[in-house]
Amino acid sequence: MTMDQRIKTAAVCVCTSGARTALLNACLISLINQELPDDYSMLILIIDNSLEGDVKSKVKNAEIIDDKLLFCRESCQGIPFARNAAIREAVALNVDYIAFIDDDEIAPPNWLFRLISGINANEADVIVGEVSRCENQEEAVLAAYSYCATSELSNLPQVNTAVTSNVLFNAGLVKDPLNLDFDENMVFGGSDREFFMRAILAGSKIVSAKSEFVFETWPAERREIKYLLMRWLRYGVSFNYRYRKNLHPAKAYTLIWLMFFYKLLGAPVKLVMLPVRRIWDKRSIRRLIGVSVADIAYGLGCIAPLVGIQLNKYY
Repeated sequence: MTMDQRIKTAAVCVCTSGARTALLNACLISLINQELPDDYSMLILIIDNSLEGDVKSKVKNAEIIDDKLLFCRESCQGIPFARNAAIREAVALNVDYIAFIDDDEIAPPNWLFRLISGINANEADVIVGEVSRCENQEEAVLAAYSYCATSELSNLPQVNTAVTSNVLFNAGLVKDPLNLDFDENMVFGGSDREFFMRAILAGSKIVSAKSEFVFETWPAERREIKYLLMRWLRYGVSFNYRYRKNLHPAKAYTLIWLMFFYKLLGAPVKLVMLPVRRIWDKRSIRRLIGVSVADIAYGLGCIAPLVGIQLNKYY
């Protein structure tokens, strides 16, 4: 076997606070059974970001045992700290690709096979998939194991952002000379989009695979109005941070204010564009109202830091 024919390794990283043991176990079971191309192997890195440091014992107590499972402890609390621990461990293991999936998500059996195929077919640095939300764990597991994407993966559209809920990227992004990492100031969310923004600015190619889903359990409390509003507000706040951090001030502030007005004006524009035949469709009206309120929350988040408003909780 030549060097070009060597087995390549993908590390699938799962960051967890240890608070969702049953969901984590279901996630890991879906990863252990992943299909892979013939010339690839896989490691599963579980980053224990819990206060107690007991995630490994919880997983073993559930009798989930596999040689591919590797545990890493990160005692600094917060998503960017856990993500950075994951990439440090992956680099130390000299892997070729790094994937991220959330600990409350279930991957279809061919998920990683498809992401690897897609990133190679498009000669991309990053491939990002989609997330489908389910009301409970049983629904998510059933949806994942019955889902089998078969669409063509060549000529995927390029995008300017990605998130770590369903992503695979070349490990070269976190090695010399780029040495990208997650901004540890962003403990309340958004460090993944900021990471991939810097990747784009460095010339990386990100492609979007709309057919490649993972299935997330989205509990009732996350569907409450207050939570959703704060989540969209947080999206706007992180938009503000990453643009001010990575762009020239004049360009950053111009784009921030443009986004603010775009989101604020989004509601009446969407109302005007609503087809007449759907005006009396109550579901369409409710959805329109929900999207419009989310737009307003996002827009307000864009300018919140400019008036001294900061988040103190992850949403």
